[in-house]
Parts: sequence; C-alpha cells; structure tokens
Amino acid sequence: MPFIDILIFAAIALFLIFRLRSILGSRDGFEQKREELQRFSGDAANDSGAQDEKIVPLHKDKNPINGKGLTAVRQADSDFRDDEFMTGAASAFSMVLGAFADCDLASLRRLLAFDLYQEFAQSVHDRNKRGDRLDITIDEIEDVQLLDGEVVDNVASVTVQFVSLQTRLVTDKNGVVLEDESEAKVKITDIWVFERDTTLADPNWKLVETRVEDEN
Repeated sequence: MPFIDILIFAAIALFLIFRLRSILGSRDGFEQKREELQRFSGDAANDSGAQDEKIVPLHKDKNPINGKGLTAVRQADSDFRDDEFMTGAASAFSMVLGAFADCDLASLRRLLAFDLYQEFAQSVHDRNKRGDRLDITIDEIEDVQLLDGEVVDNVASVTVQFVSLQTRLVTDKNGVVLEDESEAKVKITDIWVFERDTTLADPNWKLVETRVEDEN
C-alpha cells in the first residue's frame, strides 16, 4: 500500500509539472515575448538609459502668451468675462478710494501692486504727518468701460475707464476746509490699469497704475 501511494503521488506531481509548463511556457518562450514587446515599443533590451530618454512629462512647458487687446487677455485667462470684470473693477474702484481716504494701508496692500502701493502709502504718511483729513464720497459711477488689454509673457493687463461723480473734502488738523484742494460733486474720469499673472492660481487682479484724464 505505501508503494502504491508513492506511485500515485509521483503521477500527480508529473501531471502538475506538465500542466504548469503548458500554461506558463518555457523561460525561452517568455524571453522571446519580452524581446518582441521591446522591439514593438522601440525600447532596446536591457537598455535602461534608452528607456529613460523616452519618458515624456505629463505637462509640457507651454510657450508664453503675448498679444495686444482684450482678445489676448481672454486667450491667456479662459475665465475672463468682460461683464464680470467690469463689476469687480467697479467694486475695486470704490474700495481703493475709500481705503486711501481712510488711511487703510492693510486694504491697499491687498488691492495694489507693490510699486503703486508704495506711492499711495507715501501719500498717506505725508497727509498724516500734516494732520490733514481726506473724505471721498462716490456719489455715482456713471460709466465703466474696458479700454484695452495686453499680455506680456502670460502677465495680463486691462485698462479700465471710470466716469464718476465724486465729492472730495480736505480739512487740516484744525478742521479748517482747504478750499484749494476741496471739490464739491464733480465729474472725474479715472483711467486705471489692472494686472494679473495668468500662470498663478491666484485669480485676483492688482491695480498697477492710476491717472485722471484731463477734462480740458
């Protein structure tokens, strides 16, 4: 009986060996398939250097966008919408003038680019040093228009015109109105330039330039 058991186990073992060989194939067959795959994909066998050279990054560097006009801005910033931008610019217009009058440098720092912030901050410091007070009331924003746009190395800029009725009052440290600097409800046309680096995740635009258009 033990001898018969040994024969049975030997037969089972031989069967399993042949069965596995038929399923997996020989090492020579496996190597042949691997070489065919390498030839098909263009990789040389056992040449890791050649294989590394064929690795392509998922995100290739794109050429910087440059152009004139609002069309170039829309190309650089796919989320740019004229109406939405004008609404946001009008809000920024009121906030910047209000922060400037209130000497709110923290708000100005968030809204202005560095160079322009330095100019505004210096004006605020000079006013505080004299003890003067500035009040700005925006009675009405009559019109907001996008005048122009430009993109230089993915940095987009948009020029906006604001036509508004404003009341400005300047008083000295004693509360005396400075007549030569005070204006009662006048129409002012401001030209402001906003800028944003479209390669950054930050969607906020910064004010980089302001000027008042001469009514004459």
